[in-house]
Amino acid sequence: MTYIKTFIFSVFFIVALTGTAARADEQQTMTLNDCIKITLENNPQLKASEMDIMSSQGSYGIARSSLLPQVNAVADAQRATSNLIVTSKSPYASLFYRKPDNTNYPYYTASVTLNQQLLSFGKNYFGMRSSSELINAAKYNLTNTRNTLIYNVKQNFFNLLEYNMIIESDTYLLKQMETQLQQAESYYKAGLKTKIDVLSARTSLGNIKLSLITAENAKQIYILNLLSLMGMPLTAGISFTGQLEAVPVSTDANLFVSKALDNRPDYLSLKRQLDSAKYSYKQSISSYFPTLSGNASYNWSGQDFPLTWNWAIGLELDFNIFSGFENTSAMQVAKAQMLKLRYTIDQQKLAVALSVQSALDNLSQAQKSISVADDTLNQAQATMELTEKGYRAGINNYLDYLTAVGTYQNAQSSYATALASYNIAVANLEYVTGNTIENGGTDNEE
Repeated sequence: MTYIKTFIFSVFFIVALTGTAARADEQQTMTLNDCIKITLENNPQLKASEMDIMSSQGSYGIARSSLLPQVNAVADAQRATSNLIVTSKSPYASLFYRKPDNTNYPYYTASVTLNQQLLSFGKNYFGMRSSSELINAAKYNLTNTRNTLIYNVKQNFFNLLEYNMIIESDTYLLKQMETQLQQAESYYKAGLKTKIDVLSARTSLGNIKLSLITAENAKQIYILNLLSLMGMPLTAGISFTGQLEAVPVSTDANLFVSKALDNRPDYLSLKRQLDSAKYSYKQSISSYFPTLSGNASYNWSGQDFPLTWNWAIGLELDFNIFSGFENTSAMQVAKAQMLKLRYTIDQQKLAVALSVQSALDNLSQAQKSISVADDTLNQAQATMELTEKGYRAGINNYLDYLTAVGTYQNAQSSYATALASYNIAVANLEYVTGNTIENGGTDNEE
């Protein structure tokens, strides 16, 4: 019975290990959506932007506290001497004189004070509203940081897929050229071809190896960029999977500019900052007006218990008559900040329109490039195949074949670059219009 239990436990243990290993293998391959999700969870830049929101919320709480009652409680206990010195020249003063000694007395006090601002002509209210708008601005800044990270992930991911295609093409050509080198050597030994064919084959093979090394290095750089964006160790053994496709996109410039002004978080953040500056300007104006506050207190004091109690209630009017032109200077600063933001927003409108138009132009160019690169690739592949057959049949020389191979290699690289450029242009258009989406559209879902 013990052996049976041991056997069953071993089986379950092996199955559990197999399942764990399978899950680990699954986790080694990531799609574009996986990269974006992990980036939004781990990237420290997002965490820093979240802290900006928290800081703005704290500033709002400080500004709001001035509208709420302020309650203070104070308690004090002490012992002190009460020695006197006679300063009067009257001869009778010496009758009341007592030589200083160390006689001391206790004294206790306790009080509770309530202060409530009743009227400040909007001074504190405008400060609270200004802080509130800065919270909204910080939230838009967080969205902008998020969109920027998504765009950076897409850009690096599409470039990585581009070099995957180039590596795949160069690997195929490498095998072809290795076969051709063997054939050239065989023909040379048989006296059918000259030695220049062997030397040319070796040179072409070396060039393709060099191109493959360059592509592998470029791919590794984009992998490191992705790992860094995802906040993962640069030594993590992760592979990335996806396929470059050319999904058609509408290119209505007016529509996209209007959409960008409605959605761009950096532009909306500036508008919220302008609203905050307007409230700050109003707050600086209200500093010229008095502040009316109400106060009430209840206190206990005496040298022994029970202490004597007293209470007080009253109003306080605080009117700053002259502060060395501080209020005037503060109002000047607030007005300058407000006007600066207005001009910045006007400039940002022009920048948004320019960025959208540039993105549309790049997208249009990428669309045309894909069509041309696809046709060129098909022609180069057909030429390479025909030249290879002609070389074997003795119609073409070996240099013609090598030229056709080089043309095909360049055409394949150009096609991969065109596809990557198109997808990056689409991602850039999403980014500049504030319409960045998390789904990259490169996953092969069943």
